[in-house]
Amino acid sequence: MTRLSRLHTVWADALGASNIGHGLWEELGSISYSMERLNEFDPELVIMHEGNIPQTALFRSYQQYIVPALTKTPLVEFGAYIRSFKTKYICFEKVFAGGQLSIFKQSTIKENHGREPLFYNWRSKIIAKNGFDPGFIPNKHQIIVTNKSNSQWTNPASNRHRAIANLKEVVNFIRKSYPTIDTEVVEWQNIPFNKQIEKLLNTTILITPCGGISMIIPMLPHGAHAIVMDYYATQEQYGFKRGQSASMEGAFLNHFPHVRKHYYQVYGSQDYEFDFPGAKDTRNDASVIVNTTRLQLLIDTALEDMQP
Repeated sequence: MTRLSRLHTVWADALGASNIGHGLWEELGSISYSMERLNEFDPELVIMHEGNIPQTALFRSYQQYIVPALTKTPLVEFGAYIRSFKTKYICFEKVFAGGQLSIFKQSTIKENHGREPLFYNWRSKIIAKNGFDPGFIPNKHQIIVTNKSNSQWTNPASNRHRAIANLKEVVNFIRKSYPTIDTEVVEWQNIPFNKQIEKLLNTTILITPCGGISMIIPMLPHGAHAIVMDYYATQEQYGFKRGQSASMEGAFLNHFPHVRKHYYQVYGSQDYEFDFPGAKDTRNDASVIVNTTRLQLLIDTALEDMQP
Protein backbone atom coordinates (compact mmCIF):
# COMPACT_ATOMS: atom_id res chain seq x y z
CA MET A 1 0.00 0.00 0.00
CA THR A 2 1.14 3.54 -0.75
CA ARG A 3 0.41 6.25 1.81
CA LEU A 4 0.24 9.84 0.51
CA SER A 5 0.60 12.61 3.09
CA ARG A 6 0.22 15.60 0.77
CA LEU A 7 -3.16 17.26 0.27
CA HIS A 8 -4.91 15.94 -2.87
CA THR A 9 -8.01 16.88 -4.82
CA VAL A 10 -9.74 15.65 -7.97
CA TRP A 11 -10.69 18.14 -10.67
CA ALA A 12 -13.41 17.09 -13.11
CA ASP A 13 -13.66 20.00 -15.53
CA ALA A 14 -17.04 20.88 -16.97
CA LEU A 15 -17.62 24.26 -18.59
CA GLY A 16 -14.08 25.26 -17.71
CA ALA A 17 -12.82 23.17 -20.61
CA SER A 18 -14.17 25.78 -23.02
CA ASN A 19 -14.81 28.91 -20.94
CA ILE A 20 -12.15 30.65 -18.88
CA GLY A 21 -14.78 32.34 -16.72
CA HIS A 22 -16.13 29.02 -15.45
CA GLY A 23 -12.68 27.47 -15.19
CA LEU A 24 -11.20 30.42 -13.33
CA TRP A 25 -13.96 31.30 -10.88
CA GLU A 26 -15.86 28.01 -10.42
CA GLU A 27 -13.61 25.03 -11.07
CA LEU A 28 -10.05 26.02 -10.16
CA GLY A 29 -11.36 28.81 -7.96
CA SER A 30 -13.31 26.31 -5.87
CA ILE A 31 -10.06 24.60 -4.91
CA SER A 32 -8.82 27.88 -3.46
CA TYR A 33 -12.17 28.49 -1.74
CA SER A 34 -12.08 25.00 -0.19
CA MET A 35 -8.58 25.52 1.19
CA GLU A 36 -9.66 28.75 2.85
CA ARG A 37 -12.98 27.46 4.16
CA LEU A 38 -11.37 24.36 5.68
CA ASN A 39 -8.11 26.10 6.64
CA GLU A 40 -6.17 23.38 4.85
CA PHE A 41 -3.21 24.74 2.89
CA ASP A 42 -0.47 22.79 1.18
CA PRO A 43 2.03 24.48 -1.18
CA GLU A 44 2.51 21.09 -2.83
CA LEU A 45 -1.18 20.26 -3.24
CA VAL A 46 -1.69 17.59 -5.93
CA ILE A 47 -4.53 18.42 -8.34
CA MET A 48 -5.59 15.23 -10.12
CA HIS A 49 -7.48 15.84 -13.35
CA GLU A 50 -10.20 13.20 -13.59
CA GLY A 51 -9.48 12.32 -17.23
CA ASN A 52 -6.90 13.13 -19.85
CA ILE A 53 -5.65 16.70 -19.62
CA PRO A 54 -6.90 18.48 -22.78
CA GLN A 55 -4.09 19.68 -25.01
CA THR A 56 -5.66 23.06 -25.70
CA ALA A 57 -4.46 26.65 -25.48
CA LEU A 58 -6.90 27.25 -22.63
CA PHE A 59 -5.59 24.35 -20.56
CA ARG A 60 -2.02 25.40 -21.24
CA SER A 61 -2.95 28.81 -19.83
CA TYR A 62 -4.49 27.18 -16.77
CA GLN A 63 -1.34 25.16 -16.16
CA GLN A 64 1.06 28.04 -16.77
CA TYR A 65 -0.72 30.95 -15.08
CA ILE A 66 -3.51 29.68 -12.80
CA VAL A 67 -2.53 26.32 -11.26
CA PRO A 68 0.73 27.79 -9.83
CA ALA A 69 -1.44 30.12 -7.71
CA LEU A 70 -2.71 26.96 -6.00
CA THR A 71 0.33 24.70 -5.88
CA LYS A 72 3.95 24.16 -6.89
CA THR A 73 3.00 20.72 -8.17
CA PRO A 74 2.10 20.39 -11.87
CA LEU A 75 -1.38 19.17 -12.77
CA VAL A 76 -1.54 15.35 -13.07
CA GLU A 77 -3.96 12.89 -14.66
CA PHE A 78 -5.73 10.83 -12.01
CA GLY A 79 -5.40 7.43 -13.70
CA ALA A 80 -1.75 7.78 -14.66
CA TYR A 81 -0.89 9.20 -11.25
CA ILE A 82 -2.49 6.30 -9.36
CA ARG A 83 -0.90 3.70 -11.63
CA SER A 84 2.53 5.25 -11.13
CA PHE A 85 2.71 3.91 -7.56
CA LYS A 86 2.34 0.29 -8.69
CA THR A 87 0.59 -0.78 -5.50
CA LYS A 88 -2.84 -2.32 -5.01
CA TYR A 89 -4.02 0.32 -2.56
CA ILE A 90 -3.45 4.07 -2.27
CA CYS A 91 -4.18 5.79 1.04
CA PHE A 92 -4.76 9.55 0.92
CA GLU A 93 -4.23 11.10 4.34
CA LYS A 94 -5.88 14.37 3.23
CA VAL A 95 -8.13 14.73 0.20
CA PHE A 96 -10.72 17.29 -0.85
CA ALA A 97 -13.90 15.62 -2.05
CA GLY A 98 -16.49 17.86 -3.69
CA GLY A 99 -16.78 21.50 -2.74
CA GLN A 100 -17.12 22.96 -6.22
CA LEU A 101 -19.25 26.10 -6.14
CA SER A 102 -21.71 27.07 -8.85
CA ILE A 103 -21.63 30.85 -8.95
CA PHE A 104 -23.44 31.80 -12.16
CA LYS A 105 -26.70 29.82 -12.07
CA GLN A 106 -29.73 31.89 -11.14
CA SER A 107 -30.76 29.33 -8.51
CA THR A 108 -27.42 29.57 -6.70
CA ILE A 109 -26.21 33.17 -7.09
CA LYS A 110 -27.85 34.25 -3.82
CA GLU A 111 -25.31 32.00 -2.14
CA ASN A 112 -22.51 34.29 -3.37
CA HIS A 113 -23.42 36.72 -0.57
CA GLY A 114 -20.64 36.65 1.99
CA ARG A 115 -18.16 34.97 -0.34
CA GLU A 116 -16.52 38.24 -1.37
CA PRO A 117 -13.30 37.55 0.61
CA LEU A 118 -12.96 34.12 -1.03
CA PHE A 119 -13.36 35.60 -4.52
CA TYR A 120 -11.07 38.55 -3.83
CA ASN A 121 -8.33 36.45 -2.22
CA TRP A 122 -8.34 34.10 -5.22
CA ARG A 123 -8.02 37.10 -7.54
CA SER A 124 -5.08 38.37 -5.48
CA LYS A 125 -3.32 34.99 -5.41
CA ILE A 126 -3.41 34.80 -9.21
CA ILE A 127 -2.12 38.34 -9.66
CA ALA A 128 0.67 37.92 -7.11
CA LYS A 129 1.79 34.54 -8.47
CA ASN A 130 2.18 36.12 -11.91
CA GLY A 131 4.53 38.75 -10.51
CA PHE A 132 2.25 41.73 -9.95
CA ASP A 133 0.96 43.69 -6.97
CA PRO A 134 -2.74 42.95 -6.30
CA GLY A 135 -3.06 46.38 -4.67
CA PHE A 136 -1.49 48.32 -7.55
CA ILE A 137 -3.30 51.54 -8.52
CA PRO A 138 -2.36 53.29 -11.81
CA ASN A 139 -1.48 56.99 -11.72
CA LYS A 140 -3.01 57.90 -15.09
CA HIS A 141 -6.14 57.02 -17.04
CA GLN A 142 -6.24 54.24 -19.61
CA ILE A 143 -9.36 53.18 -21.51
CA ILE A 144 -9.47 49.70 -23.01
CA VAL A 145 -12.17 48.55 -25.40
CA THR A 146 -12.55 44.80 -25.94
CA ASN A 147 -12.58 43.62 -29.54
CA LYS A 148 -14.23 40.23 -29.21
CA SER A 149 -12.95 39.04 -32.56
CA ASN A 150 -12.87 35.34 -31.75
CA SER A 151 -15.08 32.83 -29.95
CA GLN A 152 -15.44 29.10 -30.28
CA TRP A 153 -19.20 29.70 -30.22
CA THR A 154 -19.16 31.89 -33.33
CA ASN A 155 -21.69 30.66 -35.89
CA PRO A 156 -20.08 29.54 -39.20
CA ALA A 157 -22.21 32.13 -40.98
CA SER A 158 -20.82 34.95 -38.85
CA ASN A 159 -17.52 36.61 -38.01
CA ARG A 160 -18.49 37.58 -34.47
CA HIS A 161 -20.28 36.34 -31.36
CA ARG A 162 -21.87 38.61 -28.77
CA ALA A 163 -19.59 41.53 -29.56
CA ILE A 164 -19.84 45.31 -29.97
CA ALA A 165 -21.43 45.65 -33.40
CA ASN A 166 -20.24 49.20 -34.13
CA LEU A 167 -16.80 48.82 -32.56
CA LYS A 168 -14.99 51.12 -35.00
CA GLU A 169 -17.50 53.92 -34.45
CA VAL A 170 -17.23 53.53 -30.68
CA VAL A 171 -13.42 53.63 -30.65
CA ASN A 172 -13.26 56.65 -32.98
CA PHE A 173 -15.76 58.47 -30.79
CA ILE A 174 -13.81 57.78 -27.59
CA ARG A 175 -10.52 58.91 -29.09
CA LYS A 176 -12.10 62.10 -30.42
CA SER A 177 -13.99 62.85 -27.19
CA TYR A 178 -11.11 62.04 -24.81
CA PRO A 179 -7.95 62.96 -26.75
CA THR A 180 -5.76 63.19 -23.63
CA ILE A 181 -6.59 59.66 -22.46
CA ASP A 182 -4.83 56.70 -24.03
CA THR A 183 -7.44 54.42 -25.61
CA GLU A 184 -6.51 50.90 -26.72
CA VAL A 185 -8.48 48.22 -28.52
CA VAL A 186 -7.55 44.75 -27.27
CA GLU A 187 -8.14 41.25 -28.61
CA TRP A 188 -7.59 39.39 -25.36
CA GLN A 189 -7.25 35.94 -26.92
CA ASN A 190 -4.01 37.09 -28.59
CA ILE A 191 -2.33 38.06 -25.31
CA PRO A 192 -0.83 35.63 -22.76
CA PHE A 193 -2.77 35.60 -19.50
CA ASN A 194 0.03 37.19 -17.46
CA LYS A 195 0.18 40.06 -19.95
CA GLN A 196 -3.60 40.39 -19.71
CA ILE A 197 -3.22 40.87 -15.96
CA GLU A 198 -0.53 43.50 -16.45
CA LYS A 199 -2.65 45.39 -18.97
CA LEU A 200 -5.77 45.22 -16.81
CA LEU A 201 -3.94 46.50 -13.71
CA ASN A 202 -3.06 49.63 -15.69
CA THR A 203 -6.62 50.16 -16.93
CA THR A 204 -9.02 52.62 -15.31
CA ILE A 205 -12.00 52.12 -17.65
CA LEU A 206 -12.73 48.80 -19.38
CA ILE A 207 -15.49 48.67 -22.00
CA THR A 208 -16.45 45.10 -22.87
CA PRO A 209 -19.20 42.82 -24.16
CA CYS A 210 -20.71 40.38 -21.71
CA GLY A 211 -19.94 36.67 -21.72
CA GLY A 212 -16.77 34.80 -20.82
CA ILE A 213 -14.57 37.72 -21.89
CA SER A 214 -15.98 39.86 -19.07
CA MET A 215 -14.66 37.42 -16.46
CA ILE A 216 -11.32 39.26 -16.48
CA ILE A 217 -12.99 42.29 -14.85
CA PRO A 218 -11.98 41.25 -11.28
CA MET A 219 -8.33 41.70 -12.32
CA LEU A 220 -8.87 45.46 -12.71
CA PRO A 221 -7.23 47.69 -10.07
CA HIS A 222 -8.94 49.24 -7.08
CA GLY A 223 -11.21 52.11 -8.10
CA ALA A 224 -11.36 51.15 -11.78
CA HIS A 225 -14.65 51.16 -13.69
CA ALA A 226 -16.03 48.52 -16.05
CA ILE A 227 -18.72 49.26 -18.62
CA VAL A 228 -20.31 45.92 -19.50
CA MET A 229 -22.85 45.36 -22.25
CA ASP A 230 -26.23 43.94 -21.27
CA TYR A 231 -28.35 41.89 -23.68
CA TYR A 232 -32.03 42.17 -24.61
CA ALA A 233 -34.21 39.49 -23.04
CA THR A 234 -36.73 38.03 -25.48
CA GLN A 235 -37.73 35.19 -23.19
CA GLU A 236 -38.13 34.78 -19.47
CA GLN A 237 -35.02 33.10 -18.12
CA TYR A 238 -32.17 33.66 -15.68
CA GLY A 239 -34.44 35.84 -13.56
CA PHE A 240 -35.24 38.36 -16.31
CA LYS A 241 -38.57 39.04 -17.99
CA ARG A 242 -39.18 39.59 -21.69
CA GLY A 243 -38.30 43.11 -22.79
CA GLN A 244 -35.83 43.74 -19.99
CA SER A 245 -32.20 44.73 -20.31
CA ALA A 246 -30.44 41.70 -18.86
CA SER A 247 -27.02 41.39 -17.26
CA MET A 248 -25.22 38.13 -17.99
CA GLU A 249 -22.64 38.09 -15.20
CA GLY A 250 -23.71 40.98 -12.98
CA ALA A 251 -24.85 38.75 -10.14
CA PHE A 252 -21.27 37.49 -9.85
CA LEU A 253 -19.32 40.64 -10.78
CA ASN A 254 -21.20 42.66 -8.18
CA HIS A 255 -19.33 40.68 -5.52
CA PHE A 256 -16.07 42.45 -6.48
CA PRO A 257 -16.65 45.86 -4.88
CA HIS A 258 -13.15 47.13 -5.66
CA VAL A 259 -14.34 47.68 -9.27
CA ARG A 260 -17.30 49.93 -10.12
CA LYS A 261 -19.63 48.33 -12.65
CA HIS A 262 -21.85 50.12 -15.19
CA TYR A 263 -24.21 47.92 -17.19
CA TYR A 264 -24.93 49.39 -20.61
CA GLN A 265 -28.68 48.99 -21.05
CA VAL A 266 -30.17 47.35 -24.16
CA TYR A 267 -33.75 48.54 -24.55
CA GLY A 268 -34.91 47.08 -27.86
CA SER A 269 -34.12 46.13 -31.44
CA GLN A 270 -32.45 49.50 -32.05
CA ASP A 271 -29.74 48.46 -29.58
CA TYR A 272 -28.69 45.11 -31.00
CA GLU A 273 -27.93 43.37 -34.28
CA PHE A 274 -28.12 39.64 -34.91
CA ASP A 275 -24.79 38.02 -35.71
CA PHE A 276 -25.99 35.90 -38.62
CA PRO A 277 -29.06 35.50 -40.85
CA GLY A 278 -31.94 33.65 -39.23
CA ALA A 279 -30.72 34.18 -35.67
CA LYS A 280 -33.42 34.70 -33.03
CA ASP A 281 -31.62 34.33 -29.71
CA THR A 282 -30.81 37.85 -28.53
CA ARG A 283 -28.84 36.50 -25.57
CA ASN A 284 -26.35 34.37 -27.47
CA ASP A 285 -26.57 35.39 -31.12
CA ALA A 286 -26.71 39.18 -31.10
CA SER A 287 -24.16 41.97 -30.71
CA VAL A 288 -24.80 45.34 -29.11
CA ILE A 289 -25.10 48.56 -31.11
CA VAL A 290 -23.65 51.13 -28.73
CA ASN A 291 -25.18 54.59 -28.64
CA THR A 292 -22.16 56.85 -28.20
CA THR A 293 -24.16 59.58 -26.43
CA ARG A 294 -25.25 57.11 -23.77
CA LEU A 295 -21.77 55.63 -23.59
CA GLN A 296 -20.29 59.07 -23.01
CA LEU A 297 -22.54 59.55 -19.99
CA LEU A 298 -21.12 56.37 -18.46
CA ILE A 299 -17.51 57.31 -19.24
CA ASP A 300 -18.00 60.80 -17.81
CA THR A 301 -19.54 59.31 -14.67
CA ALA A 302 -16.53 57.01 -14.29
CA LEU A 303 -14.02 59.82 -14.78
CA GLU A 304 -15.86 62.05 -12.32
CA ASP A 305 -15.91 59.29 -9.73
CA MET A 306 -12.16 58.75 -10.07
CA GLN A 307 -11.26 62.40 -9.57
CA PRO A 308 -8.94 62.85 -6.57
